[in-house]
Amino acid sequence: MAGRIGTASAKILIEGVTKEDKISLKEVLNILEESKENITLNKKLTEKSEELKQLSNDLSAANENLIVKDRQKDDFLDSVAHELRTPITAIRSAGEILADDDDIPLEIKREFLNNIITESDRLSEIINDILYLDKLQHGEIALNIQKNNIIETYKKALNPILHLIQQKFIHVSEVDLLHNYLFEYDEARMIQLFQNILGNALKFTEELGTIQTKFSEKEDLLIIKIFNTGKNIPEEDLEVIFDKFYQSKNQNIIKPTGSGLGLAISKRIVEAHNGTIEAENSGLGVTFTITLTRKI
Repeated sequence: MAGRIGTASAKILIEGVTKEDKISLKEVLNILEESKENITLNKKLTEKSEELKQLSNDLSAANENLIVKDRQKDDFLDSVAHELRTPITAIRSAGEILADDDDIPLEIKREFLNNIITESDRLSEIINDILYLDKLQHGEIALNIQKNNIIETYKKALNPILHLIQQKFIHVSEVDLLHNYLFEYDEARMIQLFQNILGNALKFTEELGTIQTKFSEKEDLLIIKIFNTGKNIPEEDLEVIFDKFYQSKNQNIIKPTGSGLGLAISKRIVEAHNGTIEAENSGLGVTFTITLTRKI
């Protein structure tokens, strides 16, 4: 009873019942007032309890998030170490052979030196990509947004690697369904995006395969689909292929010679343009779909 109407009110009621005394109007009003105060206090305590419960849930969720981020950081550092170790090992091995053997034929010596140069370039590429991706993630790279012709930009990206595509006798084509070719974007970043996706297609497309790029528009959106006849991506991995070093951690896909950060960088470039990028298995290969707004 004391918990409901208060200690003083409960005492008055009990004494009134046991002594069969009449309770005055003033005492009744006091009981009602104290009861009202207790109801208000109980309501506040209940609200405070709910707030504390919500705070506890938020702290628990934040803790789980920190655990996940810490695990991701460890995975990232492990991947970085793995990626850096491979070229460093190759460089050291070639250097030791050259240092220990003075009688190596000139042709073989040149081969070892070329390997050192190639692996040094790869090491530099990995480091540069890591630094560039970090800047993209923290918004430290300002975009130079201007109106550009998207087909001309694509050609600028394709031409430098066209001879590599032709060396594998891969058929490359474009389907142009656009009515207006002008869109707002950073052309340098868009060229990098196209080269990353096309380079990825080149690595995984067999000889005599196909790479096809389709440009279309829907309302105020630019839709670019880049299809290649390479090996399908495992369905469970479609959501994570844009993660850092995805390819190096999935051995069911042939390991590329690049840094393993191309797709992660591509996603950050698209997101910086307020767009989206996704991959899907389609028919005989894989399609990357990039969606951008006409104006930023």
